[in-house]
Amino acid sequence: MSRRPGIAADRRWMGLCVLVCLAIGQAVTMVVTAFATRDVIGALRDGSGVVPMHALLAMVAAGFAIFALRSAEGAIGERTAQSYVSAIRRTLFLHMTKMPASAMARRRAGATALRYVGDLTAFKGWVARGLVRFISAGATIPAAFLILYWLEPRLALAAAVPIGIVMIAIFWLGRPLADAHATLRSKRARMAADLAERLPQGIALRRSGRVKKELRALDEKSGKIVRAAVWRAWLSETVRAMPDAAAGIAGALCLWVCLDLQLSVADAVAALTSLALVVWPLRHLAEARDRQKAFGVARAKLDAALAAPRMPALKKQKADPEAPAIEMQDVQWPGVAPVDLLLDRGAMRRLAGPPSCGKSRLLLTLAGFETPPQDGMLKVLGNVPAALSGGRILYLGPHAPTLKGSLRRELTLGTGRSPKDAKLLNVIAQAGLSDTAERLGGLDGKVAEGRRNLTATERGRLFLARGLIARPNLALIDADEIGLKGAALTRLLTHFEQIGAACLIVTSDKEAQIKLGAPLCLDVTDGGSVAAA
Repeated sequence: MSRRPGIAADRRWMGLCVLVCLAIGQAVTMVVTAFATRDVIGALRDGSGVVPMHALLAMVAAGFAIFALRSAEGAIGERTAQSYVSAIRRTLFLHMTKMPASAMARRRAGATALRYVGDLTAFKGWVARGLVRFISAGATIPAAFLILYWLEPRLALAAAVPIGIVMIAIFWLGRPLADAHATLRSKRARMAADLAERLPQGIALRRSGRVKKELRALDEKSGKIVRAAVWRAWLSETVRAMPDAAAGIAGALCLWVCLDLQLSVADAVAALTSLALVVWPLRHLAEARDRQKAFGVARAKLDAALAAPRMPALKKQKADPEAPAIEMQDVQWPGVAPVDLLLDRGAMRRLAGPPSCGKSRLLLTLAGFETPPQDGMLKVLGNVPAALSGGRILYLGPHAPTLKGSLRRELTLGTGRSPKDAKLLNVIAQAGLSDTAERLGGLDGKVAEGRRNLTATERGRLFLARGLIARPNLALIDADEIGLKGAALTRLLTHFEQIGAACLIVTSDKEAQIKLGAPLCLDVTDGGSVAAA
């Protein structure tokens, strides 16, 4: 079952019903206009001099009604569509926040961002301008044919042939139109992902001598996008222009029938007006078919994104004050030996092992960033890591959260605390970030996306500041990956020792190794399996 929000959910069905009523109301006004026009032409033909005031007033009223109905349709359609887009945006964001870090790492940033831009435009267009027009066309086109039939059955038959052929063609072209939308979207997504990866490294690529090569690749990909876009635009406009061709043929056939049957000028005008009633929703039907196919492609991509693995839903639980900080028994990842590990409350140990033996993965799993293996028992503070409330576990590593914004927010992200500014300034001084804060403009100064305006040393001190702010029960520190070493690491360990927090740390710092004593070892054995000692 798809996790995608329903179009009619959250009272959007009310907006859709109103839109259908507005569309049918527009059709009714056009019917009134058709008969009023016939009466006026008939009066002119009679030459009696009697002014058909009722018909003229009906035409004026119909004009104002069309104005009001279309204006309301635009506003209500946009509101309903934006409500649906907001629901999708919220659902997608919540899903992404439940995905394991390893799953997100396999996704390209540009392609993920496209879900929030191009795909949502397709969803909005379908709800605001597609679905409702499909429904209104289903009511308007048969009504217009009934008017033609009422005037003269052969008029309805003459118009039905070209219009029927066009309707069949519109639906028949749906498959190639969907393929064209999918191809264009795929190429645009690949381009967005490539640019999102390369643009932040622009000067580095230039100094590496790759500018010409990257430009050739960019031009080649742009050419493919142009060809795909032109093909999609040609198919789309072909579908949308078909009703105009049908209108010309049907109009000529209707006039030929009028001449053959010697119908009055008023009836001929009414027939042409009624024909316009058919062509107008037929144009909308063609446009809706185009939007439907764009929606279908975006829907398939969204469903695939929402079907990606995510962390199991768990209710937040309190930490067990009697339970060890970490307790693992026979925990086994695919391809590795079972892992047993016990870390008591307040204990501080180093996690050691050869490169690529899974130390960082273990820290991420204990922090709740990864789904624990099904085999064995893994508990943190007596519970599953993901079920613990924020602030209980502090993770300091490459996957720690960061957001573009104020230095104040960057200091407190992931700590579960919001200290006063005076406390933050004191921590900044202890962490050696005073010069950094002054350079950025104080606590309100801006930290760039990905901390790009901070040096490697400043990033390490930022992690130190977070540790000094936090009051966790368990600290998980991937020190080697974040450049935390020397006096800064010693200061952090002293802080955790003072507050009685348990600590599991990956570090090669000699002073820290001496302070932490004998490590918990992950040894590579038996061709790559892992065992804890």
